[in-house]
Amino acid sequence: MARPSHPASPEPVRSLHRTTGRGAILALLALIVGSSFFCRMTLNSLQQSLQAGMGLSDNQVALLLGSAMAVPAVIGGIPVGLLVDRFNRARLIMVFCLLSFAGTLVTALSDSLTLLFASRALIGFSTAAVSITVPSLLADLFPPSRRGRGSMIYGISQVGGMAVAFAVGGALVTILPATDLWRSGALIMSVPLLLVFLLSLLLREQPRMEIARERPSLAVSAIELWTFRRMILPLFGGVVAISVADGATLVWVVPTLTRTFGMSAAYANGVMGIALVVGGLLGPIFGGLAADRSLGSGGVVRAMSLLALLAGASVLLGLFAVAPGSALASVCLTAFLLVGSMVISVSLTLITVLLPNELRGFAVSVLAVVQILLSAGLSPSLVSIVAAGIGGPANVGTALAIVCAASSLVSAIAFLVGRRAEKRQPTQLRSIMAGAAFH
Repeated sequence: MARPSHPASPEPVRSLHRTTGRGAILALLALIVGSSFFCRMTLNSLQQSLQAGMGLSDNQVALLLGSAMAVPAVIGGIPVGLLVDRFNRARLIMVFCLLSFAGTLVTALSDSLTLLFASRALIGFSTAAVSITVPSLLADLFPPSRRGRGSMIYGISQVGGMAVAFAVGGALVTILPATDLWRSGALIMSVPLLLVFLLSLLLREQPRMEIARERPSLAVSAIELWTFRRMILPLFGGVVAISVADGATLVWVVPTLTRTFGMSAAYANGVMGIALVVGGLLGPIFGGLAADRSLGSGGVVRAMSLLALLAGASVLLGLFAVAPGSALASVCLTAFLLVGSMVISVSLTLITVLLPNELRGFAVSVLAVVQILLSAGLSPSLVSIVAAGIGGPANVGTALAIVCAASSLVSAIAFLVGRRAEKRQPTQLRSIMAGAAFH
């Protein structure tokens, strides 16, 4: 399919890009991503107060923090992706920022489980929508040879937003009176979201690069995406498999650390918190830089080789749950999360390089929907089913190791399949990168 040899702009460029420079746009987009994940985690940091204040059961809390967030993301993900590929992304981001603020404010004012569920669903949708829209804008702020930097900024902002939410929530717990602490805490935490919404009004649409077709229909988008199946299917398969391993870890790592290694719940949570921060921050940095280096020196084949190597390392690191000692388990857990974060970062970079502009939002939304369904819906059950099959809850660590290692192995195989397909029919990546190197 032919690509234009020059960038196409859907509207006059009267943007923040011209007036204050690319750095200001990148900072604003990072702030928007961070605030979105800050918003997503506000209630998590106030969970104990919420449960006591509203008299909720564990299942009801899980419903609010899990299903209420996931269901709207699954239902609305693909429609958002289609909007991102067709309409002004800056305007869409502004709307999503407003929804994040409104959802948090309604959470603070909720007096029933139904209203709480609705407010969390609104936040789940807005977070997923920002996650689909921002990578599309970031891709147009970098030439293909440097798009790993965009993935790096995106990944770091996610982790930063979640870390700030837990830090602020922890501080509010010590400052605010115990009565309705979760309500006043959510109200206070909605204030920075209002400020981010106001700042989002400064954002303007950026020129779309590498457009092959203007505003295709859903059917045309699906057909066009299918023409990239030789690379996209293995890439998606590898990412989803790694996400299953990560999803299982997020749910079962604390029970594993307490049951297998005798850690206290507080200590196990601290270990997981450190692992998430280290892996979540360093993973996007290493992954983004490695993606740029691989694509620049060896093209897609080298990038797929890197992904296969990372997934292979994840097979071994995924055995952290059966490590001979708590110290080694903690180190391997951190490395496991770091490698998984690198895989996501490199894969996201490849998507923005391989696909034309009008397919990126659609592709990322399809990937996000499948990831949520399998990592949030399937992976926790896989661990419990395997544990039951090999002896019961006491074997949850062994079950987690099996699921993580097996999922990582599937990921490595998928990336190797993609590498082999690329070697047989190579993508004209160098010409694409040269033609789009506009910075």
